[in-house]
Amino acid sequence: MTLFVVYLACALVGAVIALWRAPSWPRYNLLLAIAAVPQIAHILGIHISEMFVLSVVAMILWCVCNYRIAGVPVVAGGAALNMLAMAWHGGAMPVRADILADLGYHFEAGVLLEGSKDIVVHGSPLWILSDWLPISTTLLTLIISPGDILIASGVLIWLLFSRTPNPDSERKHPMLAFRTPAAPSEQHLHLVPGHSARPALTRLALLAAADPALAERLLHDPFDAADAHPHYHVSLDARDRATLAAIRARARTVGEFLGELAAEVDGI
Repeated sequence: MTLFVVYLACALVGAVIALWRAPSWPRYNLLLAIAAVPQIAHILGIHISEMFVLSVVAMILWCVCNYRIAGVPVVAGGAALNMLAMAWHGGAMPVRADILADLGYHFEAGVLLEGSKDIVVHGSPLWILSDWLPISTTLLTLIISPGDILIASGVLIWLLFSRTPNPDSERKHPMLAFRTPAAPSEQHLHLVPGHSARPALTRLALLAAADPALAERLLHDPFDAADAHPHYHVSLDARDRATLAAIRARARTVGEFLGELAAEVDGI
């Protein structure tokens, strides 16, 4: 119960900071939820060691998908340390019996502590990665690991130093900008004059460059935006749709989307 209260308090504090600073939200958070399921199961007294593998895979995928966001690499490092120690002990985090005894708790080795993910051990080759750092106050007592400190630090870095891109700032730049660094003499990509082999995409790129709202819609749903333009209907064939889908999968900002769209139009 104490652990849930701590988690809830941390979540509330994080939510307040997130509302204040609007950090860059990670993607594919379902993976993070999947990774947390085995840990929650441990706290609830459900111990299935095979679930630990699912947690590891989901956590790795989530970190890979979000490694560019500030703080995520630190979270990944902390999670890796914790998972290494837990993998050595069948999916449970080791905590030494002597550390518990110093805090007034006496358990035999091999006992799974109720309401936590910990297992009591006399010793461990990876004890330095285990829960061995006590935090004791009049209200609660916690034992944390170095990995926990890294995870908390990573979350704090994410909250304080990441930032959601401002669409207005993107619109101050030409809409057809490269998503990769340009040559020193050419900062932006422009459509090449002349006949285009992709007329539908050319028309769509020109409309989006002239209409920031359309460009924003293209980033989120290119097919709907192309079909539902109020004045100029753009008919896309299967190849055009496949191209838009591929660009959408790679682009994270309006500028990146339109830069790649312009490159496709120009055949680059």
